[in-house]
Amino acid sequence: MLARKVKHHAWRERLYQWLGWAAFLSLWFWLLTPSHWTYSGIPLIWSWILFVGWSLIRLVKQLSSERQVSEMVLMGAAAGYLLLGISAGLVMNALYTVEPNSFALLGLPNQAVTSTNHSVMNTPHRFAELNYFAFVCLTTVGFGGIKPILPAARMVSVATSIVGPLYLTLMMGALISRFSGNTNSRWLNKESNPKDTQSSQQEVTTDQKDR
Repeated sequence: MLARKVKHHAWRERLYQWLGWAAFLSLWFWLLTPSHWTYSGIPLIWSWILFVGWSLIRLVKQLSSERQVSEMVLMGAAAGYLLLGISAGLVMNALYTVEPNSFALLGLPNQAVTSTNHSVMNTPHRFAELNYFAFVCLTTVGFGGIKPILPAARMVSVATSIVGPLYLTLMMGALISRFSGNTNSRWLNKESNPKDTQSSQQEVTTDQKDR
């Protein structure tokens, strides 16, 4: 749905749309299958990593090409940051179903962690805890309530901790440079047209005299 209808690079837009539908279908397949189907999370992991990575690249290019910093631009930058955190939480949850010992969930009872007879939708505590840990990694806070144990979980946690500040750096640099460029252009336009300012001042003085 995010792909715009353009004639140029139509195959790339079509591929982006198909990748989005694949990520959407893999999400529901993972949610509805039982937890003991461990390999059902593998399509979700790879499809969401590719789709969200491509989406963030498109978002950065689109926001950097905007001429003015408006409310929609700021909302788009914030939406990209939230999308990154939610996607990291989904990937971590899918990784936990593939390798149940990926994370040490210290705040949950053993029954909530080791339940394998139901789907992922029947274990909301685990889902909420791993999404919380994803945003903790994204913001590089590091409370220490959840610990990644296996190498794949540690790599995902490190990647999330790197991508979060990198995204903020790119967005802040692009938005600040665009905002400063707009203010400088306005200042130069005022200096290039001093006659207009003088004429406006003269009109103000004549109006005051007439009164």
